Amino acid sequence: MTSTPVPRPSVPCLRVIAAVLATCCVALGLMLSPATTAKAHAAENCASPLQCVTFTSQSNGRTLDVQNGSTGDGAIIVTNSAPGYHQTWRLSVDSTDSSFNIVNNTTGKCIDLSWPALRQQTCKGQQSQKWYFQPVAGADKAFMIRNQSDNSCIDLIASANYNDAWTGKSNCHGAANQRWTTTTEAQNLAVDHAAKQCQKDTSSCTWAVKRTAAAAPLPKVCVSSVWYNNTSEPIAQGFSVTDMTGWSNTIGTHMSSALHAGSMPGVMAVVSSQLDFIQVWQGSKTVNNTVTVSVPPKQYGWVTLSVLAKKVTGTWTFDTHGLPWTAEDTITVPLKDDPTGGATMYVANTSPTFTSCV
Repeated sequence: MTSTPVPRPSVPCLRVIAAVLATCCVALGLMLSPATTAKAHAAENCASPLQCVTFTSQSNGRTLDVQNGSTGDGAIIVTNSAPGYHQTWRLSVDSTDSSFNIVNNTTGKCIDLSWPALRQQTCKGQQSQKWYFQPVAGADKAFMIRNQSDNSCIDLIASANYNDAWTGKSNCHGAANQRWTTTTEAQNLAVDHAAKQCQKDTSSCTWAVKRTAAAAPLPKVCVSSVWYNNTSEPIAQGFSVTDMTGWSNTIGTHMSSALHAGSMPGVMAVVSSQLDFIQVWQGSKTVNNTVTVSVPPKQYGWVTLSVLAKKVTGTWTFDTHGLPWTAEDTITVPLKDDPTGGATMYVANTSPTFTSCV
């Protein structure tokens, strides 16, 4: 008795079967797990610390996510164990006050204020989609995430300790269900936002001096254009000089730039009033913004500025909406002169060659 061989499928037939199986697996979600998806999106959106951000609850240890991995408007914002579905976000920062939109890297939608739970919605720039950080006093590297429209905080509803726990908003109190760990840039954004509020209302901030360094000249800076005398006689040339206050500090872009530009007179007064020497120099107005230099023939002429300054270290306390918090800062304060010697001065420079202004 002889057996009949069983025919084998052809190679083209096997390819068709494999393709059908692959399609079925994709449809069933077996080919690409949420973990793989999250990693792929994270890799695409991590060009800077503000483009690949996670928010982890200090209450339940889980990470901010979109419920069921939905990409549509109205999906509830929840916390899930990693890797979850869509757990990486980017902060779209408003440079005027360091508030920001929280935009999901996968869905492209913004966290919006809603009740009873927070939801993702198409980003439209309204106040309900703008947030800012506030450090939690006494809790290392923990932040409240406050809404710009009503200053409420993102919290974990009922301090839930399970996946798919809803997030909502409530009055800020800084307890564990309102504490989040996130990007290291959060501290700078928090200071910048508070500094902007301080600039608007100096009653929202105070300054306490801890120590001061002796007055010393800062490195010279160029404060005029460079002019060449192409004649055979010396010429007295008037140079317009830049109004530079010399103020600066070590925390917060807004605080530093506002002090440097002289746009925070109230804050300057708060700091100056606590100095043991307070003849604070307020810029080039002491020379009416013009310095006259006698430039020899066939030589260059320009003006540099040597600012006498004192570095003052102290503590800012910010308290715009209750729950005060502090930040250490060192402020460089320009001085007109100093009793022990030295002064802020403009320096007239001439040279037959020119390579650098300072």
